[in-house]
Amino acid sequence: MSSQDAVTVLIEIHANDGQEQQARDSLLHAIQTSEKPGLVSSTEYEDLDDPGAFYAVQAWESMDAFHAHMKDAAESGMNEAIKVLREPPKTAVLRAID
Repeated sequence: MSSQDAVTVLIEIHANDGQEQQARDSLLHAIQTSEKPGLVSSTEYEDLDDPGAFYAVQAWESMDAFHAHMKDAAESGMNEAIKVLREPPKTAVLRAID
């Protein structure tokens, strides 16, 4: 992996009212249990000012690795986890500014 290929992905989810714990658990379960070739690291956060907002910051070896993971996730039933969210997850693929 070259550092030029590496990307950081910010994932943002917002739980339905009353389903904050389920959304938190689904996020952690999805990250901890599925295989993610090319994932270097993942750190999950909760918003202290918005109990239903959760974030994950992930480092990926490349954009291709992230896109391959998202394709696999969509095919493996990610829709079940999305049921506890107010809206679909938001993702931003970022590259450090040199």
